[in-house]
Amino acid sequence: MVDFSLSKHEKELFEKAMEFTRKYITPNARELEEANEFPWEIAQKAKEAGLMHLHIPKDIGGQGYTLFEETLIAEAIGYGDAGVATTLLADNLAFTPILIGSTQEQLEKYIKPLASDPKVKLGAFCLTERVAGSDAAAIKTVAEKDGDEWVINGHKCFATSGHVASILSVFTTTDPEQGYKTMACHMVPADAPGVKIGFLENKMGQSASFQCEIEFKDVRVPADCILGKVGDGFKIAMQTLDKTRASIAAIGVGVAQRAVHEAAKFANHRRQFGQKIGKFQGIAFLLADMEARAMAARWATRYAAWLADKGMRNSKESSLAKVLATDAAMLNATDCVQIMGGYGYLREYPAEQMMRGAKLLQIYEGTNQIQRVVASGLILKESKEIDTGFRLKYDGKDAPNPWE
Repeated sequence: MVDFSLSKHEKELFEKAMEFTRKYITPNARELEEANEFPWEIAQKAKEAGLMHLHIPKDIGGQGYTLFEETLIAEAIGYGDAGVATTLLADNLAFTPILIGSTQEQLEKYIKPLASDPKVKLGAFCLTERVAGSDAAAIKTVAEKDGDEWVINGHKCFATSGHVASILSVFTTTDPEQGYKTMACHMVPADAPGVKIGFLENKMGQSASFQCEIEFKDVRVPADCILGKVGDGFKIAMQTLDKTRASIAAIGVGVAQRAVHEAAKFANHRRQFGQKIGKFQGIAFLLADMEARAMAARWATRYAAWLADKGMRNSKESSLAKVLATDAAMLNATDCVQIMGGYGYLREYPAEQMMRGAKLLQIYEGTNQIQRVVASGLILKESKEIDTGFRLKYDGKDAPNPWE
């Protein structure tokens, strides 16, 4: 029998994350955005509450949560603020390639000291370059073997929390001309000589998260810092994004649901023409559509996470979940602003901050256009094996389909 209910543990985990959000994030979201400082205090409190290092195994200092459990936490934190959620969840993005490609010895040596430290220690995911965004295989950061070391040279950009990270998951190539075939992933200590933090991006929204450029100039790391072998990098990157997209989608669900609640509360109190504006069909239908988007996105997201936890491929499902959830976040935030009218446009209210924050969700970790490319390619591939039952008839007899 199919059961869509959460277990007792899952309900408690979601409520724990919501309590954290209500106590530390929602009341301070505006101040956190305007401070233009990395939210160390929030990150530390999340660490102490067991809301960091979510899927790092317990035996090396993490929480050992499933991806499904992670989406519950991401939705709750996203409900409070997309920028704070990006800061806290990007840490999981940084460690996922390491968990995918490392040996137990590497985890013990490089990750356990960070994850088990009482003070929060962050990682940063370093894939994107100025010339390689959606086309990840076009990276130019080069790793060359020199005896028992790797020497890394290149530039990365949009590295979330890169300026405060302790370890970097750096995607490299041994030969840029061969594209994905020679990609690799290296664990690079952030304090390694030759690692230089560059420009911090000044964004339209999500100012509680920080993205930066990182330069690697003759950075030397031990031979055992490589994850797997040369040629595994592209696969590790794609597997990472398949897993982490569900968390980004879950942040979108949180934003979409918050937008419903803020709009509905406003519509329940704001009166015009002698009645609450929620009684007008134009507003009521907007609210119904907003809730429908949040609901559909939530279940698409949880299904994508469930597939990953079962060890099944979820490339199509995670891509579509990200599209549904982050589009829902943007549409719902926009509708929330509209329902609140002039108040929605004021910085004293949360709607305009939600709207600005939601936009970035449609862009990072693969734009929604790229997600549609991924999903449509898999849909077309799957269609070759599907028999819909349709048969073209001519004079009562089966005839060949004209497009075959």
